[in-house]
Amino acid sequence: MSMRQFFPRNVRLASIVLAMFVLASAEISMEAQRTDAIQKRLRSFATDPLPNGVKREEAASFYKPDTLYEYIDGGADVYLLYDFQCLLHQNFKTGHGELTVDIYDLGKPENAFGIYSAERSPRYKFVTIGVEGYRSEGTLNFVQDRYYVKLAASGAGAALDPFARMLSRRIGGTARAPALLAKLPVEHRLAHSEQYVRKDPLGHAFLAPAYLVGYTWAGKQDSKLVLSVASDAGEAKARLDQFVKHFRQSGECTAEAGLGENWIRAKNSYEGRVIARTQGRYLIAIFNPPENGAEILKRTAQGLQ
Repeated sequence: MSMRQFFPRNVRLASIVLAMFVLASAEISMEAQRTDAIQKRLRSFATDPLPNGVKREEAASFYKPDTLYEYIDGGADVYLLYDFQCLLHQNFKTGHGELTVDIYDLGKPENAFGIYSAERSPRYKFVTIGVEGYRSEGTLNFVQDRYYVKLAASGAGAALDPFARMLSRRIGGTARAPALLAKLPVEHRLAHSEQYVRKDPLGHAFLAPAYLVGYTWAGKQDSKLVLSVASDAGEAKARLDQFVKHFRQSGECTAEAGLGENWIRAKNSYEGRVIARTQGRYLIAIFNPPENGAEILKRTAQGLQ
């Protein structure tokens, strides 16, 4: 090989390596800036002025996706499933007590609602704050916009409510449940049963992500409505096909041509009866439907058009 051949080839290689290094450095810098912006916004929620009698005990601590397990070891995986971005953790003094504040940034309002709904129960004592909140002795949790807020207090002068409402005012943004939930039937809906599930809704991976809502009919029969959100109509039909395959293998499934295209009725011994259909990019299913389930499914589909 001549010197003329050797140098240009190595120059080209060095140029490629340098370009890759510059690109990687730029990506690292952008990620650092994004993280700083998130932490600055989280810190602004719990800054001065604070409610009467509340004093900051220490500086805020922050946890990222790769360090969250250090704070909630054993519970971090569920938060990561909902695209967890960052956690602010801070302790405060309140009279003769203490207050711990945790603000989780989940990136999007539906993700924050999802992890909140995964941890709450319809039996909790609910409060009107943010999208929804609940409290018990010494705790108050609520969801608002892209944030899931958890407060825990001990001792006298806990200041849970004023601190929570201060945070809600400062967070601002979206204080409504995910928009798709408003398009689902309201009549006979079980209060506080709404969920957003990103993995294996009702045990079916192909349904994810999905919204789940409970219903009761005349106080006797409980049903579950599933709204599976696909990327387009083709994927929604593919999910329905997997639904058909599952029930044909585990029970029985028939097409309901008289009700329109892509309607099915199915059942098996452990999931009971199911009716389902597609509407655009959605697959809609009702587990344990009432007698007029087909009409409910039809109205739900119309509301999604």
